[in-house]
Amino acid sequence: MDHTENDPAPRPRRRKRSKAKYLLLLIAVLLVAAFAFLTRNDPRFSLERLIGQGGRQTSSPTTQPPSADTAKTVIIPSQAPPAKDTPATAETPEVPGEDKQGQATAETDDAAGEDTVLTGEELCSRDSMKLEAFYAHLDQQPYIRSFNLPQSSGEHFSGLFRKLAAQPPIVTRETDDLFTILKNTAHFFRVIGKDNILLIKGILDQEKESYEDIVAALFRLTNQPDCLKSRLGLHIPESVYYDYSGFFLNTMGGRLYLFRRDSKSRMIVNYYAILLVDRANQNGTNSHGIDLKQAISSLISEIESGGGHLKLRETYLDQLYALKEKYPEPAQ
Repeated sequence: MDHTENDPAPRPRRRKRSKAKYLLLLIAVLLVAAFAFLTRNDPRFSLERLIGQGGRQTSSPTTQPPSADTAKTVIIPSQAPPAKDTPATAETPEVPGEDKQGQATAETDDAAGEDTVLTGEELCSRDSMKLEAFYAHLDQQPYIRSFNLPQSSGEHFSGLFRKLAAQPPIVTRETDDLFTILKNTAHFFRVIGKDNILLIKGILDQEKESYEDIVAALFRLTNQPDCLKSRLGLHIPESVYYDYSGFFLNTMGGRLYLFRRDSKSRMIVNYYAILLVDRANQNGTNSHGIDLKQAISSLISEIESGGGHLKLRETYLDQLYALKEKYPEPAQ
């Protein structure tokens, strides 16, 4: 029986394939050796650089190649780079009061009257422009036009501020007679009249989203009397702010007035009244001896339980807790 048909491929043909494979391998080795010899002094093809690039992720076609400076150091994961190779533009932790480019900013309303980033002139310009823009906005509102004001909103409210400053409420010895209590209870009605009270109520109702920022800006301006006079035409003595603060915090008429208002307005008025009395303590002008301990604790409780609708709630609480440490209540 002939077995040649079932035998594997002839041995001579296998030898030819093996010889061809070895010949190709030899040519490849020679080419690599020649390439290595020709590029032995070129730093772009150094062994260290090739190893470093081999461990990196492949960049997209639009990615720019690394510069010579950044290619010097290979950063191994979980290992910090040498301090001397840290680039000048390395990212640093963001500092409160600065934007991501490192530029100082004070665009947040801290509602505490303190702003240590901008200069006094810059604060004056920013806050007065904010008030002027708010007045311009009011002039365009139909509900404001329905009151038929004889002048612009800015001029009208400046006139109201002057009237209130000229006739401050009674803060001390209020309970000596009933007439004084009634006079304090009707203080705003007597000084600015029913129509202006309705006007203010309308603003508080229609401008809920913005009036907290406006009140914060106005408070900061009270600490810059020259700015308030030059930009808004108001010259109000510090004693007037103090008297109205004592009126809301310490008198029966002032407290009754606030309890007739909505909770948001009441909490905001009490908050700034506390800040103004604290400012009087710092200036040594707390002539009525107003004690802030109870007022601070009471307002903290009110804001925590029912102040969720306040835009600057956390800022109010931060400042109030700082004041609570400043004016600790006696241990019981």
